[in-house]
Amino acid sequence: MSKPEVTVLMSTWNGEKYLREQLDSILNQQGVDVTLWVRDDGSSDSTREILKEYQNRYSNIDVIEGENLGYIASFMTLATRPGKNPAAYTAFSDQDDIWLPDKLISAVKMIEEKADHETKPVLYYSDLNIVDANDTYLKKANTWEGTINRYMFAMFIGIRGCTMVMNPALTRLVERYKQTKIFGHDTFIAELAFWSGEVVYDAVPHIDYRQTGENLSQTNITKKDRIVKNLEFIKKRCHQKACMHEINANVLLDQYEDVLNDPDELRIVAQYKKSWKNRFRLMRHREFFTFSLPIQITNVFLITIGKL
Repeated sequence: MSKPEVTVLMSTWNGEKYLREQLDSILNQQGVDVTLWVRDDGSSDSTREILKEYQNRYSNIDVIEGENLGYIASFMTLATRPGKNPAAYTAFSDQDDIWLPDKLISAVKMIEEKADHETKPVLYYSDLNIVDANDTYLKKANTWEGTINRYMFAMFIGIRGCTMVMNPALTRLVERYKQTKIFGHDTFIAELAFWSGEVVYDAVPHIDYRQTGENLSQTNITKKDRIVKNLEFIKKRCHQKACMHEINANVLLDQYEDVLNDPDELRIVAQYKKSWKNRFRLMRHREFFTFSLPIQITNVFLITIGKL
């Protein structure tokens, strides 16, 4: 019996310090056939030399050297690149983590437990182990993220792209994407999955997620860390000219309305700033406010100032 095929997408930028360890952990995945596509986003260190070394050594690595687009556009360039096996799963990888050997096969098995996984878009994501720069275990990352639903996600919550695996049906939908401004390749794809298919959560970690102080996306370690990061998040959102969830919702409606479940529900987020009536309608929407009081208060605040 043939192994499931998985295309792993990695965007690199000045990642020489931990890159080899991450590449090795991807190539050593058990129970699957891996093809690794790497797009270097304009590195100035030895990242490209390391990638060329691995490409010369392994036939299942394809390296693309490009100009600096930023990690979102770089990942979406890979996700929409022609040539992927239409029957393959797709995963996203950071450049500085360590994947446990069962990471990909665990995702495939959980997705294939869904009776209609061959036709319905399905996204898998998991918990992860937070480790320090020396791969010393610190803690598990998630506390309640397994309960995310499409309404909570549209408002506030994120899913880490490094844990995500897409089934072929979702991969084909993502390939339809036309490059435009979105917030987070992982945020956008997760929203697409929530509103067009299904999202499954694995509470068992299959990845060591490094916290080095240099990560683009950091996970809070202490209670003080969480408070500081949340305050920084709100401050950033208050100064942000474009609103991430409003932007993503409009792109989903523009490019994917034909496959969305209940697009009128998503339109509530997309059009909330058009009038105060719409803002109050969103604040009163029961499904969008089924989570913790601090997040409810934050969302009401962001809606009021038009920064959702």
